[in-house]
Amino acid sequence: MTSSMIRAACMALFGVAVISSACAASPQELRFTESPPEAKLFGDYLSGKYADNIEDAQARSKFFSAAFARDPKNAQLGSEAIRSAVLAGDMTLARTLSIEMTSLDATEPMARIVLSAYNMRRGKYDTASERLAQQPEDPALGVLMAMMEAWAQYGQGNSTRALEIFNEIEVGGYFDVIAALQKAIIYGETGQTEQAERAFKTVSGTGVSPILRIMSEARYKSQNGDMQGATAVLEDFSGRRGGVESGPIYSALTRLNSGKPLTKKFSAADHAGRSLIDPAGAYFSEGGAHNLAEFYLRIALIMSPDEDFGKIWLGNVLEREERVTEAEALYQQIKDSSDFSVTARLARATLLFRDKQDDRAVGLLKKLVDDHPIFLVREALGRGYLIKEDYASALTQYTALVAEMNEAELTANPEPLYFKAICLQELGRWDEAVADLRRILALKPDYADALNFLGYSWVERGENLDEAFGMIRTAVKLEPESGAIIDSLGWAHYKLGQYDEAMIHLEDATAKDPTSATITDHLGDVYWKLGRKREAGYQWRRALDLDPTEKEIARINVKLKSGLDAAAGMP
Repeated sequence: MTSSMIRAACMALFGVAVISSACAASPQELRFTESPPEAKLFGDYLSGKYADNIEDAQARSKFFSAAFARDPKNAQLGSEAIRSAVLAGDMTLARTLSIEMTSLDATEPMARIVLSAYNMRRGKYDTASERLAQQPEDPALGVLMAMMEAWAQYGQGNSTRALEIFNEIEVGGYFDVIAALQKAIIYGETGQTEQAERAFKTVSGTGVSPILRIMSEARYKSQNGDMQGATAVLEDFSGRRGGVESGPIYSALTRLNSGKPLTKKFSAADHAGRSLIDPAGAYFSEGGAHNLAEFYLRIALIMSPDEDFGKIWLGNVLEREERVTEAEALYQQIKDSSDFSVTARLARATLLFRDKQDDRAVGLLKKLVDDHPIFLVREALGRGYLIKEDYASALTQYTALVAEMNEAELTANPEPLYFKAICLQELGRWDEAVADLRRILALKPDYADALNFLGYSWVERGENLDEAFGMIRTAVKLEPESGAIIDSLGWAHYKLGQYDEAMIHLEDATAKDPTSATITDHLGDVYWKLGRKREAGYQWRRALDLDPTEKEIARINVKLKSGLDAAAGMP
């Protein structure tokens, strides 16, 4: 903060004191004047900082840009304004601010990154490499600029210099692997097959996104005439994942199996953009550094605007920042012909469910099933029906899915059978539900959800209590941080009248899962039994503010009006 800004702040505070002391003055004695420029500057700056603290991207960009406009010689404000414009997704403003910044400080890294990204998009790799050559002190920006510079050099035909730059990236760990993958791609693009083979082995099995890594290796093999090798790479990966059913790997396998090579070519700018996607998603976003992740992705999409994988990751980052409207708009940009169409439409359905638009979400999923009747999408539709509490429709979906799975597949993925059992239980077909749950446990004895569900249900029904307790205790050992499973143990004690023991577990469950209406409702019940009726009422009211089912809402309202005993016998 400059001395003039500090002075303006002090003056503003002093003005408050003066006005306070003048409260007794008559209206005629008060005179209001327009705030001086320094006060307006400081007001914009403070508003920008506040917007930054509450992660309001649009307001942050608005106020920092305004502050920079008031003090256009302040490079620090300019840098913050550029960063904020990028994080607001206003790339036109970011570019305009970057041009202004270069006349003030040509070494400022934010401006150099933005302008270089546009240079590379237009094929002006020489201009980009000149702008990127000087490394900043910030290591995260330094890696970004180094990868961009290397691909800019490659775009000029300087593959040797590009490889040298990737060798010079010495951040360590994950970023060394990312650099190695870029080298493998360059070796493959330039026909250096032995070096390419060694480099791809270096990154095999690492934490780098398999989509980019596997597709890069398959494309290299295909373009060098090794169609069989390319197919083997993809099929090996697909087999380890239980069969890939959508996305670029599925599309590539389909193409290769029809005898067609993977011919898609990427420009140096495309490669540069793709090089930033994995660090953004798999490293920064997963590590909680969402602003850095978004910055990397926004820059990547300047250079490679058609890279839908980057849009998927950016949408995911925006969701984590609760910028749902922006995320949905981004997903809608992905065309139905894209390899990432299924992923984008599933993401849109998830957002609709979050917004309580269940009918629209299920409608979207039904259309998606019509277009792509694959296991993954049909299973998502089943979950959509479960969310809507349409158990009959969900049962139809899960019955069909389970019928297609063999024992090995059910052991690897028992969820369809588990959800089928839930549907049967909700529809009053308890014996059939028990049979499915026992089948799961025969295949996978340590499946905690099935142990918990069967044990909890028996406790509710007052059946097989010894076996039920054993199942729930086993489930707790398997998933000691699961609030839902600990709730089952507490509820089992409650059903046996062991209220003190029940309270201990239910308070623990509530602490672990404070947003569960069911657990909160259970805690209210046990407080009532222990004579803590005011606390019981508080918990029941809190449960209503969460996401209770219609049955839970009805029971809670009765309890709030007439007490726990009045709800006895309600479903």
